[in-house]
Amino acid sequence: MDDFWKEEVRNLFRGKLNPQRGVLGEILKRHGTEVTICHPTYGNADNIGRLLLNGIEGVLANFPDSRVSFVVSDGTYTSSNPDTSTIDAAMEGVRSAYGDGLPENILVAVTPYEGYLGNYVPGKGSALKLVYEELAFCDAKLAIILDGDLRNDMVTWHRAFRKVADYHFEKKPGKEMFVTARYARHFVDASLTRFVVGPLTTLMGVFVPGGISGDICLSAGAVALERGEWSEERLKYGTDISTTFDNLANPDSVIYELYLGAKLHDITDEAKLSVMPGEVIGAALERILHYRSIIEENLRERKTLGRPVVWGPEETGIDFIDPGYTDVFDVRKKVLSLVNRWPEFRDDVSVVLGRDNVREIEENVKRLRQISENLSGSLRFLEFTMERWIDALYRGIGLVLKKGEIGIVKRAFNYLYTAAFLEFCKDRLVDLGLDTFEKVMDAQDHLGVPPEQSRMFYEEKVDREAFRLAETFFEGRKKILDYVAGS
Repeated sequence: MDDFWKEEVRNLFRGKLNPQRGVLGEILKRHGTEVTICHPTYGNADNIGRLLLNGIEGVLANFPDSRVSFVVSDGTYTSSNPDTSTIDAAMEGVRSAYGDGLPENILVAVTPYEGYLGNYVPGKGSALKLVYEELAFCDAKLAIILDGDLRNDMVTWHRAFRKVADYHFEKKPGKEMFVTARYARHFVDASLTRFVVGPLTTLMGVFVPGGISGDICLSAGAVALERGEWSEERLKYGTDISTTFDNLANPDSVIYELYLGAKLHDITDEAKLSVMPGEVIGAALERILHYRSIIEENLRERKTLGRPVVWGPEETGIDFIDPGYTDVFDVRKKVLSLVNRWPEFRDDVSVVLGRDNVREIEENVKRLRQISENLSGSLRFLEFTMERWIDALYRGIGLVLKKGEIGIVKRAFNYLYTAAFLEFCKDRLVDLGLDTFEKVMDAQDHLGVPPEQSRMFYEEKVDREAFRLAETFFEGRKKILDYVAGS
């Protein structure tokens, strides 16, 4: 174990590639770890040092009576790409602030995860797999998972996590805890959460708006649910939705929704039809098959849609935070992604939607191709409305339940969710007066909501629309059984 870790200063450890089973758990156990805070990282050299220092400040303020370990599980450094920049930044950030050593109750372990249990799949899931498995070797009762690009104030966040954990362990003894975050995200961010994960959680009988929030808190028993074999999709990007499904299926888990203001981070441009959407969707579909008996019962029964235990601003002490402005939304790239990659997804979409519906999409793609040559006039994408997206979800899930077919449905949803997401973005842009391509292109380098309008906009035009999508999907969910029974 000591051959793997180098203690650079007191309680600050640096690990190596190919960590063996038990080496992280042993160092956590030696420290007497009660709370573990994990940051999965990839290319976060610009932020991880600051985040760790702010996290330590948050622990000293809110967990002064606990022994806490921070784990940076890094995917930047691999055997094929020996980029130690994120690991170096994490180590230097702590060293620069704490000189000869960390406070006695705090430990920081920074390590690449590649090679753990023979796993060389890159992704956030692999980063967390290391931590979930290793916590079996220590006595930590709480795990807090926080993305490595966060720029929020960890003092306020850790105060909220401490409050909900104390409440749970006092009021719900014997029950496990899964805390998912809810926050205002920029309206061009987190489309998977709004368009895929939220509706799909309702199949388990509970709507979890933050089902892939990325920032979660789990009791030891909830962590234990995540051990064992994982699909490749889960090892890549599907870990958060899988964890949500596992806790929804566990009768001993209490689900909490913790309001944290806004997520201030590197906004993800998820509409590129890159690998991330497919892997998240694939992991969700795998969990649907895994829990099909629960889901099929929920489809047949008349039930009221459940909600997590909600901790709003009054409980967390964190008020609305304006997500601000971004430059990630490039309308020309969005149009070209829909046009140029349509042939790649056409056959899969045809299987899920049927040929008649595909012909309509094909005509819209042709129209969009013509528009793309000289973007001008009214803002339009594929006109794939919320209602059409909900029907696509019904059809695809019906195919999954009927034939166990994940690959085709995953690829079809990858394209169709992007079309639905861009329709949502179009509506929000029009709400802001950006109703032509010219207006959007003029504004997209600084895209956001005027501060005086921001709170109402995100509550009414963003959150409420996401809730309406999930609730409408739930109300009509029996159509899935019709598609299962159909030819």
